[in-house]
Amino acid sequence: MKKILFAAFLMVWAVSSSAQDISSDIQQNHNLLSRSPNSGIGIKGGVNFASVHGSDKDKFGSTNSHTSFHAGVFAQFGFNDFFSLQPELLYTRKGYERQDSVFRLDYLEVPVLAVFNISDNFSVHLGPQVGIMVSGKVEDEEIDLEPYNTFDYGLSAGLEGSLDRFRLGTRYVHSFGDLRKENSSGNSIDENIKNGVIQVYLGISF
Repeated sequence: MKKILFAAFLMVWAVSSSAQDISSDIQQNHNLLSRSPNSGIGIKGGVNFASVHGSDKDKFGSTNSHTSFHAGVFAQFGFNDFFSLQPELLYTRKGYERQDSVFRLDYLEVPVLAVFNISDNFSVHLGPQVGIMVSGKVEDEEIDLEPYNTFDYGLSAGLEGSLDRFRLGTRYVHSFGDLRKENSSGNSIDENIKNGVIQVYLGISF
């Protein structure tokens, strides 16, 4: 787990450094791109309200949402005053609660969002994202990831308000990839159970 977290830190640092270089190039060449009202690079983090959905989710029994966290970096590049593009690199925890057990599934995710600036302080976000499951736990015990589809993909949509360097937003992340590929006996399954997450976050741009 320590090696995974260290690798995640290196990825975040690399993306942040690259994004800062790109942002500098954009500012120096206004004929190519112009900065939108809420452009920039920065860090963000917040709360996850994670759950599972799908026609087969009853196979897990009675489940409830799991409250957790996400954190990472973003870079937003404006093409004009209305439209910009925002890639992110996030470490995010999903999962669910069942009876007396809490299932925690940790992912590295890369959303690439189209940002539509309704005003200088308000924007709508929409776009695809992909993720890799890097670890999982039931309570405090590590679980084998072999039965799971460690690659995930989906769609993100949300709203964001900004004031000076600060951003406050909410987003829904809907996964399209099935959570599991095998059952507890190791047999292949075709099971419609997917992740779903409501995120509330605070960001700071630099």
